[in-house]
Parts: sequence; C-alpha cells; structure tokens
Amino acid sequence: MKIVQRWLLWLMLVCYVLAGVFPAPGEKLRGLTLPISAGGRAVTVSMVLLAVMLFSAGLGVRVADLRGVVARPVRLVLGIAANAVLPLLVLPAVALGLRAWPDTAEAEGLVVGLMLVLAMPIAGGAASWGQNAGANVPLVVAMVMGSTLLSPLTIPLGMQLTGVLVGPDGAGVLDDTSTVDLIARTGAGAFALVSVVAPCLAGIAVRAAFGETRTRRLLPTVKAVNVLNVLLLCYLNAAGALGQALAHPDPDLLVLALGLSGAVCCLAFACGRWMSRWTGDDQPDRLSLTFATGMNNSSAAAVLAAGWFSHRPEVLLPILSYSLLQKLVAGSAGKSPRPRRKPPSVGPVQGHAV
Repeated sequence: MKIVQRWLLWLMLVCYVLAGVFPAPGEKLRGLTLPISAGGRAVTVSMVLLAVMLFSAGLGVRVADLRGVVARPVRLVLGIAANAVLPLLVLPAVALGLRAWPDTAEAEGLVVGLMLVLAMPIAGGAASWGQNAGANVPLVVAMVMGSTLLSPLTIPLGMQLTGVLVGPDGAGVLDDTSTVDLIARTGAGAFALVSVVAPCLAGIAVRAAFGETRTRRLLPTVKAVNVLNVLLLCYLNAAGALGQALAHPDPDLLVLALGLSGAVCCLAFACGRWMSRWTGDDQPDRLSLTFATGMNNSSAAAVLAAGWFSHRPEVLLPILSYSLLQKLVAGSAGKSPRPRRKPPSVGPVQGHAV
C-alpha cells in the first residue's frame, strides 16, 4: 500500500504536467454531460469518476470493524467535529490576511477554493495513510463515514460562510458572489448527496450483499481500476486551471496558492496532533485524529469547483495544491514511531486521492 501511495503522488504530478501542457482533451472530456441533473446542474464525467472513486472507498469498509468504535463515541465525535469546525475558524483569518493582496478577485478566488476543499468530508485516503503509520484504522474509517454522511450539511454551511467573506460586505466584490450563494442554497447539498454520500453507501451495501469472501477477491481488481480512475479524475480537474495558468502565467498567484495551501494544510495537521495529545488517548488513536483532521476530500472539491468555476483558475489552484501537499504532509506525519500494539486493519481502503 505504501508503494502505491508513493508512486501515486508522482503519477499525480505527471497528470498535472499533462493537464498544463495538453489541456484540450481534458477540457473536452470534462465538458461531456449525462442526460440527468443534480442540484440543477448536469451530471458530468468528472462527477461520475468521483462517484466511482467513492463507491470503491465504500467497498473497502467492513461494517463489523466499526462496531467497537461506535461503542466508544467520544473520539469519533471529536474527529468529525474537528474536521467540520476547523474551516469555520481558519477561513475568516485567511480572508482577512488576503485583504492586503492587490488583486481582489484573485484573493477571493483563493478563499473560495480553500473553503471548498476544507468544507469537504475527511478523505478516504486518510485510512490508508493512517494504516501505514500505525493508526487505529477502524476509527479513521468511522470518522470518514461520519463526515461523509454530514457533508450535505457541512458543505453548504462552508459555502454560506464563503459568501459572507467574499460578498460585498466581505473582503471585496468577487464577481461570482452570486454563484457562491447559489452553491450554498442548492448545488452543494445535492452534490454531496449524489456524488459523495450515495456512492459511498452503495459501496458498503454491495460489500454486505456480496459477502466478505467474494469482496476480498474483487478488491485487488477494484483497487487497480480505482488508481486509473483517480489519475484520470486528477487530469480532468487540473486541465482547465493549469492550462489557463500556463497560457497566462502569473507566478505570484501560483506561489501564493502553494504557500497558502501548504500553510493551511500544515495547520490542520498540527491542530489534529495537538488535540490528540490533549485527549490523552494511546498512540494509534492519536494518529487517527491527526490524519482525520488534516486530510480532506480534495477530489470532490476539485469536481465541484470545476463545475462552477471553470473560468477562474485561482479557485482551482489552491485545491490542486492542497491535494498534493496534504499527501506530502501525511507522509511526514506518519513517520512518528509506531506503537507496539498492532492496530486492526479494515483491509485495503480505496480512494487514495480523496
């Protein structure tokens, strides 16, 4: 699993390069839609790929392993709450700090992008990184599931806060303020239900219906397909933003997006580590809280951003940056000494990039 994660990071970088140099195929494929809609928006190829990825993540969950976690809900609730509350505390400070940036539209685009990624549920990849680091994997998976089920509430809440921060009474007068408000009212909740919650629950249901034996035989194939799915989704999400960024280079904006995403990502992991020490739990549970607080479903954020803000690369740049940086920080966070007690495993949890 660790080898796959290490190579996946480099393959994602290759996808980013391809998206910047050859964006046209990705933009064309991303523009294809299905004859159905969700939240007033047509279902795109990117949304389908995201649903497949989260279905794979659900397929990797064994419900039986979660019973012990639910029996001790304090740590579970703390991890889910930390992931949900952190953006409400961080984004106002970020928006205030960006008021000094000379280009108001760029500054507010960065705020929207960061909120989109921070408002998303805990990444399913947190379980994989946590497993390699010696975390309590069932606890991480339970946190992922809990935050996923809450996403129809937390994502619109995050977008409502974004509307306040970037509206006429906020940091400036972003020309897409009405779009942010529309996402908060209708688009975000429907997107979370259709593209995040439903596929994940469907994967869990399919595993329960197939049984453990048949599911274990299927998982290696599902995992291989899911890696290809993740890389294609990565290319599609990056095609528009990086293509525009290279066509009209703005080094200051790129450096700001990378620096801001890195700072916020490190802060999220640091908060998770601080809370884990404050709770006084054993090392596996501490690691679980650290990864759950620090990792968000950046792929879902990129799909939502690409659907509503494809003409604004400054919205997608911090999301793409966060997607890579949180994996680098997760690798560093996982280098802490392993506990003597080997934590139980829930199997190869899918969805490394989520």
